[in-house]
Amino acid sequence: MMTRRSILATLLVMMFLTSMIPSTYAYKGYQLSRGPVEDFSLLDQDGEIVNLSDSRGDVVIVAFIFTRCPDVCPIITQLLRSVELGLGEDYQEHVSIISITVDPDHDTQERLKDYTELHNVDWPHLTGDIAQLEKAWASFGIVVQKNVIEAHVGDINGHQAEDPTVIVVNKSGISQELMYTPNAWTVTNMVAEASNWTINATSDPQYGHNIIGLNGVDLIWEDCSCYWRLMTYNSSSEMWEESQFGVDSLEYPESKNIAYIPSTSDISHIPIPPNNASSVTLVNSDNSTETQLVNLTAWNLTRGAIESEGLNFSYTKDSNELILESISNESGLDEDNWFWQLHEWDENSSSWNDIYLSPDMVQNPGYLAWAPNNTLDSEIPIPGIFVEEAEEVCDGHGWEMGSGSSKHCMCDEGYEWPEETMLSCIPVDVEEEYNVGHSTTTFILDTQRKPVVAWTGDSWNAQEFISDVESVIESEGLVDTDSSKIPGFMILSGVVAISLAAIMINSKKGLKRDKSIK
Repeated sequence: MMTRRSILATLLVMMFLTSMIPSTYAYKGYQLSRGPVEDFSLLDQDGEIVNLSDSRGDVVIVAFIFTRCPDVCPIITQLLRSVELGLGEDYQEHVSIISITVDPDHDTQERLKDYTELHNVDWPHLTGDIAQLEKAWASFGIVVQKNVIEAHVGDINGHQAEDPTVIVVNKSGISQELMYTPNAWTVTNMVAEASNWTINATSDPQYGHNIIGLNGVDLIWEDCSCYWRLMTYNSSSEMWEESQFGVDSLEYPESKNIAYIPSTSDISHIPIPPNNASSVTLVNSDNSTETQLVNLTAWNLTRGAIESEGLNFSYTKDSNELILESISNESGLDEDNWFWQLHEWDENSSSWNDIYLSPDMVQNPGYLAWAPNNTLDSEIPIPGIFVEEAEEVCDGHGWEMGSGSSKHCMCDEGYEWPEETMLSCIPVDVEEEYNVGHSTTTFILDTQRKPVVAWTGDSWNAQEFISDVESVIESEGLVDTDSSKIPGFMILSGVVAISLAAIMINSKKGLKRDKSIK
């Protein structure tokens, strides 16, 4: 029977043995618990044989892509590029990145080379024969759906978004592409700012903006018998029609000509809009009219994209120039001897050009980028990789791709198509199995080649991914951390504790022997 002292000693031993086990890291991605993947031997974009074991001792990031992929794969590649640039200096030397194709019929060494050059990355992009790749896919639990790949192949030109976008590259080199789709509200404000119109409007979280007054004329009575009507021009019927949507919901430039008129006025007072031009027309209470052309500037696009993303920013403006001072609280100027430089994408040369004009002077811009002026043009990602989120379809567990007969759902993790249709997503009970078509999975492997964390799809945040990579590196003891995380410190403490506990147990046994001798 154990005495109180021996029980205490046992508990002490258990407590310090537990302290010797490194603490579990709270990963932001999907945490895995599985054995190491098998080694493989594949060909990279330079014709060199690459084995997974070549990265022995490193934490390895493994992505699955295909070069004909028009949306998810370019996004993942650019996200990984941001991860590579954003890792701390002490961590970079302990990380390797590998991309493996899921489309070997098309992805030759030459095509992979073109893909890496297009995206300005240099880590291994691997291909091989189907038997080699199927073995590698199976080791990761990847199920390649060739029918999905074939349904969405297309020429890679790096420009998938129809609307202009704004890329912001921060001081650490991490980039994000901001989408901005103008609507009647933003276009009205754009014109008002350029033409010194005044707007009096209320805002409701559910219903959006309600314009009460324009140019100092408020038109909303208590009985709502008079208000500002939002009109759109139907180019087919060549008639003005009252919009069926609110000012926030009316997309632009689908409705390229809009007008505001008092509800008590006849719409015949609205002039026919200019040919082949976007415009906003205001019909005053005395039936006089003002028509302003819509000229999108680099500043309109920049401001709209940043505000749409909810980022804070600051700028100064005088009669000659508008200067963007800060984005997300990052500001250089006199403080760090750098400033925000505007770039515009050149379609002909497929490269970024510096723009030295004031952004409000750059008319009808295409893709834009803002980066510290010491950023090389080649370090800015190619534009147009933004993918707009689809409406809630696919039973609420995925999003639609394609159109017509090729339309299908891209199901969320844990869901798949039923046998009878590709437009629905149902639960699946398969663990750690990932479908690769347009949606794919990126893994973080520890030094034993065990997949530790998985990030599915393309909507993950680069900074959170970096946090997981650094956590895996720390858990492997590859970098120095504070003493509370140093394995040697914990082991030494445990050994001391075990020794003390053993002494207590032995002392008790010795005391019993002494008593028995007497």
